[in-house]
Amino acid sequence: MALYSSESSRAWVSFKDGVWEECDVLNSSEQQLSLKINATGETKNVQRNKIGFHYRNPSAVEQADDFLTLPNLDEPNILHSLRVRYWAGEVYSHTGPILIAVNPWKAVTIYEQTVLEQYKAQKNSKPHIFGLAAKAFRDLMSARKNQCILISGESGSGKTESTKFVLQVLTAVDENKTGASASICSQVMLTNPVLEAFGNAKTLRNDNSSRFGKWINVHFDRKGTIAGAEIKTYLLEKARVIHQSAGERNYHIFYQACQSASQHKFLQDLGLEDATTFEYTKVCLHANNTDDVKSFERTKQALHFIKFDQQSQTNIFAAVSAVLHTGNLSIEEDREGNSTMSIDKHLQQVATLTGLTPEGIRTAICCRNITAGTDVMVKPETKEKAMQCKDALSKALYSKLFDYIVKNVNVALRLKGAQVTMQVSVLDIFGFEVFQQNHFEQFCINYANEKLQLHFNHYNFMLERQLYQREGIELVESDFVDNSACVDLIEGKGWGIQACLDDVCIMPKGDDQALLDRLTQNPQMKSHPHFDSAKRRSDTFTVNHYAGSVPYTIKDFCEKNKDLLAADLVSLLQSSKNKFFNGLFENQASEATPSKPGRKGGGGGSVAYKSVSATFKTDLGSLMEAINAADPHFVRCVNPNGNKKANCFEDQKAVEQLRCGGVIEAVRMCRESYPSRYQHSEFVGTFSCICPQAIGAGDPRQQCVAMVNSMKIDPKQYRLGKTMILLKREVVDNMERMRAKLLGGRAVTLQTSVRNFLAKMELRKKRDTRKKYLGCVHLQSSFRRTLTRAKYVRMLQAVRMQEKRKEEEEAKKRADAAAASSAGQAAQKQA
Repeated sequence: MALYSSESSRAWVSFKDGVWEECDVLNSSEQQLSLKINATGETKNVQRNKIGFHYRNPSAVEQADDFLTLPNLDEPNILHSLRVRYWAGEVYSHTGPILIAVNPWKAVTIYEQTVLEQYKAQKNSKPHIFGLAAKAFRDLMSARKNQCILISGESGSGKTESTKFVLQVLTAVDENKTGASASICSQVMLTNPVLEAFGNAKTLRNDNSSRFGKWINVHFDRKGTIAGAEIKTYLLEKARVIHQSAGERNYHIFYQACQSASQHKFLQDLGLEDATTFEYTKVCLHANNTDDVKSFERTKQALHFIKFDQQSQTNIFAAVSAVLHTGNLSIEEDREGNSTMSIDKHLQQVATLTGLTPEGIRTAICCRNITAGTDVMVKPETKEKAMQCKDALSKALYSKLFDYIVKNVNVALRLKGAQVTMQVSVLDIFGFEVFQQNHFEQFCINYANEKLQLHFNHYNFMLERQLYQREGIELVESDFVDNSACVDLIEGKGWGIQACLDDVCIMPKGDDQALLDRLTQNPQMKSHPHFDSAKRRSDTFTVNHYAGSVPYTIKDFCEKNKDLLAADLVSLLQSSKNKFFNGLFENQASEATPSKPGRKGGGGGSVAYKSVSATFKTDLGSLMEAINAADPHFVRCVNPNGNKKANCFEDQKAVEQLRCGGVIEAVRMCRESYPSRYQHSEFVGTFSCICPQAIGAGDPRQQCVAMVNSMKIDPKQYRLGKTMILLKREVVDNMERMRAKLLGGRAVTLQTSVRNFLAKMELRKKRDTRKKYLGCVHLQSSFRRTLTRAKYVRMLQAVRMQEKRKEEEEAKKRADAAAASSAGQAAQKQA
């Protein structure tokens, strides 16, 4: 697309990271720019190397649905095209292999069943989550190779809804449903209300935020019939159970059960009451557009359909109640500074629900058993330690309950028999996160995204390699860069951040400060380009991720990595008379297990301890193996604003998510290769005006060779293939400017001639119109003159008649006066 003369000077400038302003280029050189800022009208002269600067795309292409087709492929132009499409009501866009989904924060009519059928039948080619899911299924059936759909984004961006839409398509594409497969389809869809109830919560960004990652495998047989499914979960936010920020809620199930207790006797028997009664739920009680009572009924129905019998459901809600009452346990401090706990109704309720004694629970929370040889001493805990122990129990209990539900869901969805299947997998996981304070949770999430970005980079490299092979172009691997160095920094064996963290966690006096010292004093860390130690704050370290630098606060890294219950609590729970609670903690590791993370053995415990980071690394490794064995499809969800409002697009927030979602990184990789691709005939037709003398006889490929030689383009700046020519972006930018300059002068001449012709035509039309109506104008003039004269004559006659009548009246008065005078004189004479 040509840059027309009226638009060739339009550009974007950034004086602050992530903030792009529209401007016009008044003058430019290799070092300096003279710019007019459109918003203020101010003119600025700036150095090129001190600002962000990119030319703007022509308005005719700004609404393109695939951003890789934009002439100028860079951050501000992608952001602007996304904004233009958002205001035009377009939710979905493409950036090469990535589907970008912008949360509209309102109901839209693009998810109807008729729309789904269009994408199933390939009658609609616009970007859409339905289209991506349907393509994944078609690829599965045609290539007979597993497919995976990778969905990521920040809270409130629409990941959960996108996952639902993908599952909706995968359960609808089966044209040969039997009774069994139809049942599995229904069960797959009914996992959503169950997992949302126990794994989703209201946050400041989203009223239904998923607080865990999940990997869903949907299995198909060779005929394309659903044969089963399974779910793997990652990083449940256990800290939310015990603490929520102002305006945020705990997990939905707590409010569903509490609000429904008045209508269900079995909930009342379990000790459930109004949410205001419990410490863990009273911070915020309501979520927008959420009816907790109706949601509870849907959750119960879904549990029943997924084969949770009445006893299992009772056990689940008993665990929910036990967590809430544990949060209400009253811990005080005696005169000696030791913790004490009164046996109140909450402690009694916890004991009844879990099959334990109140005294046993109180002792396990407020005291610690210390073994020295054959002697066992009881050491009272401080109030702070006892509170931590209580909260740890609540988190562990809820986490075990969540795992139990997922395990039983998988039992209901599992494959029947040993049949060989193919699968379409869906990954719904947190996007890259960076806050004012970043903790262990953000470290794990960003590590996962770093691994996923590494996979994406390698996948892009593979696509490039296939294109090069088709075109017969030699592949230069130095053109492609990945982020493996940052991944090595995190998981490097013996020296990486994870290894240092696990080593410190098994040290007798290992704590957060010891971890920070080890990281900052490690020679490999000091010289690593992706690691920076704190220069001002002494409690942080920084990792330079692909999406930007993230400072991590070291506080609680070790404690969260261990994530262990006190040995006394573990022993107590494993001795429970309630088989359900006993089974939940059957394989629970405790603080008494001192063995190295990930290894069996050790002195005081019977269960091998594996740290959170080691477990997550293992799970992530298995996940990446599954992803690498499948053909990927990418979805990046974007939250347009932080206020959960429709028709509101915040540029700064959007650009941060484009960076964190790997979209800008994908563009960077594309720019570092040869992002501008033209068919030979298209290249000749577009740029032949720059060097018309080079166009001669021969096929389009020979003409391309002649043109690049005539324009003296460096051979390193382009690759000539069998059917296409690939060019660096800066080369195309330069050719576009030359083309715009050449065509601009001709366009001005043409426009002048056209405007002259149009003006003459308009003048001629006006003259013809004047002649056509001139007689009518004369007739109207004569008629008006005649009427005016007649009116004047009538007025003149009326005036003359009035004057005559007045004269007659005056004469009569004089005659009457003379007669009266004569009569008076006569009378006097007679007298």
